[in-house]
Amino acid sequence: MQHYQVFISAENTKQANKILDHLLKKKLILGGPVLEGPAKFWWKGRVVRMNYAYIFTYTIKAFKQKIIKECKVVSAEEIPMISFTPLEGNSELIKLIDETLV
Repeated sequence: MQHYQVFISAENTKQANKILDHLLKKKLILGGPVLEGPAKFWWKGRVVRMNYAYIFTYTIKAFKQKIIKECKVVSAEEIPMISFTPLEGNSELIKLIDETLV
């Protein structure tokens, strides 16, 4: 089974917690922290500076498209940024993901 680290953007911690709660309720992610801090990025031809929040979590391959779909439903962002990185974790983490999501 393929496992992934997932990074999901949000405009603020309130928005991030709304997304996190939604995905947890649907049992698509393991759960994890909401990280917030200053950010700079290109948006519509200019550099935008703002505080930004991210959800850092884990999932399995079977849930990737569902996560994308559900984030679009809940997110207030025009373009929710969601990235999946293949995970090679310790056996205890992999077991926890499998026992929780499968």
